Amino acid sequence: MSDPYVIWTMRRTGGTTLATLLSLLSEHPRVQHEPFNTDRKFGQVTKDFLESASKRKLRAALLECLAPRPVIKHCYELINPVFNATLMQVTTELGYRHIILDRHNETDRIASLGVAQLTGVWGRDEAQQKYPAIEAGEVVMAPMDANHAKHQLQLCHQRRLELAKLTARAKPAPFVVYFEDIYTDPQAGRALIERLLAYLGVRPQDFANYDQLVEDALLGRDQKSRRVFQAVPNFEQVCADLDALQKGRKRVFVAS
Repeated sequence: MSDPYVIWTMRRTGGTTLATLLSLLSEHPRVQHEPFNTDRKFGQVTKDFLESASKRKLRAALLECLAPRPVIKHCYELINPVFNATLMQVTTELGYRHIILDRHNETDRIASLGVAQLTGVWGRDEAQQKYPAIEAGEVVMAPMDANHAKHQLQLCHQRRLELAKLTARAKPAPFVVYFEDIYTDPQAGRALIERLLAYLGVRPQDFANYDQLVEDALLGRDQKSRRVFQAVPNFEQVCADLDALQKGRKRVFVAS
């Protein structure tokens, strides 16, 4: 039997694609992605904690909703650090494995997030509906909020440091994987996914459609957001500013 898992990730890191693939290869229950967001399945748990600030009540609520050990994708930059620490503790006690999915190029991630917020495009179906009009010049894009982008950059760096501290002594250690290492080279990405599955105790040979599932994940996830980047008036300047803020900053996580 394989282990349940939490994917600790951030928005625009390929987490939905990876989470969907892994969930199809797991015998554990599936649940809505990012279920602790306030508008999602377990959102009331988050709301109650924000109101009460009680770690005892939060722990009890997490133990209850995670008792069936559903697999979880969690965007931890959106959630209170105390909540994240309690979630880490409870899931570890329940036998979960921890996957950290990050992105080498943080400027690309923040820029992609900014474009998604401007366009309302968060998935392939929305991209197919909205991008053609933007490319054709029928929709005029507003500038990206540069201050918000810089705030996200700093906030997410702090959240990474917090997560690194939480997992520093974890046994087994979390499996750290980067977006680019999965999706840039399909052959290398496939090998990396197989290592990740071994970490979870999943046997690819048990799934007759395994090859097709992996191919779909590696080749079919791209929303082609870059098609509309040039339509954002201040896109290049925002990216340059983000690069400057990160100059000399070391990567927080080491790939497994």
